[in-house]
Amino acid sequence: MPGHRRVRRFGGGLPILLAVVAVATSACSNGHRAATPPPRVLGQPHGTPLAVGQPAPAGSDLAAISCPTPSRCWAVGVPALGTGPSNPATVIVATRDGGKQWKPQAVSGSFIPQLSGVSCPSATRCMAVGTNGASVPGSGVVFTTVDGGATWTAAVAPPGVLTVDSVACTSSSGCTIVANDGAQTWSARSDDFGQTWQRMGNLPTGFVGTGTLSCPANDPCLIAGYTPTSTGHGQGAIALSPDGGQSWVPASVPNGAGLLQGATCLSPSVCLAGGSTSTTVSDVVPAHGLLLRSVDGGHTWAVSTTPPVDDVYDISCPSARVCAMVGTNWVDSPAVATGAVAQSRDEGSTFAASSSAYVPLTLRAVDCPHAVHCLAAGGATLARITLVKPVVHTGTHPSTTAETGGG
Repeated sequence: MPGHRRVRRFGGGLPILLAVVAVATSACSNGHRAATPPPRVLGQPHGTPLAVGQPAPAGSDLAAISCPTPSRCWAVGVPALGTGPSNPATVIVATRDGGKQWKPQAVSGSFIPQLSGVSCPSATRCMAVGTNGASVPGSGVVFTTVDGGATWTAAVAPPGVLTVDSVACTSSSGCTIVANDGAQTWSARSDDFGQTWQRMGNLPTGFVGTGTLSCPANDPCLIAGYTPTSTGHGQGAIALSPDGGQSWVPASVPNGAGLLQGATCLSPSVCLAGGSTSTTVSDVVPAHGLLLRSVDGGHTWAVSTTPPVDDVYDISCPSARVCAMVGTNWVDSPAVATGAVAQSRDEGSTFAASSSAYVPLTLRAVDCPHAVHCLAAGGATLARITLVKPVVHTGTHPSTTAETGGG
């Protein structure tokens, strides 16, 4: 099913804030009344949370994020449900203070785009990609800013594309995109920041990419997704390019692997991919998380430990040992999707859940511009994540500390 992109959304509306409104009291033996602990509610942190969420600006349904510095970051998405002339949509939001405050940014033109990818090679330059919503040849769009988002203007998209699904910029002017023309998915390269494009290699036949393009300067390019196996079902798949998008090959993924949604490399040899054990592409099915690991640059993959995230959407690794993972956790019965965060300090071999406050919706994207500081986005939620790193003290047992990245 080339030409179709599975968009898995959870609760596109504004999140509901839960609060405890009453505290029970009981009489103590000395005659004083002591407050009893209130019941815990969804989103309430245990101690100091490592992931702290907040509502995104009104009208947002965010799906991609890029942070060129610890203080500057952009997130993009599609118009939220219910937006219109009286309730304007917001498809680009930005922060200047490391995610404490986010503000919407305007896109020039006569239409509101549906954006699926963003990459910012510097604190002033970003490229966002997607579609104008028409679903016809030529509806793919590319927007750029060179002034930190004060103005976003239309750049040139490769001719005839239905959608531009994802983008990765490795320099101030050099960017690679993954696009679809209805018949084939392929990559293209621009060395003038979107003014002209050179078409490169086709992705493997039948491959449907659902993840963000990961294309570091010195590591292989990866994109996660699936290949259809039957009506409404698919097998997890990873497309690999060892030459910056010039050519693509299917990676060797374990048979029966569930759908994959995020892939990245920590180094030229060690790579991670995450998703769900579910193989259903026609609906969202609660399942367990899936983590794959490669030690040969993404060519062959093996199932790693089960992650503490039930549906992994994205992974970002600011160093060769430290990684952050975001996605969904399923709670209650019937299952309700809530945001989930986990982190690794051993090259992605294992992940531990991060305590969180106010992440009521699925987090779909994460970027870590600092060794201990990440930002995440999903739907109407944005989150700041503090990573914990191990510190070994001479003559004592190893301990861990958490630092906040620069802002």
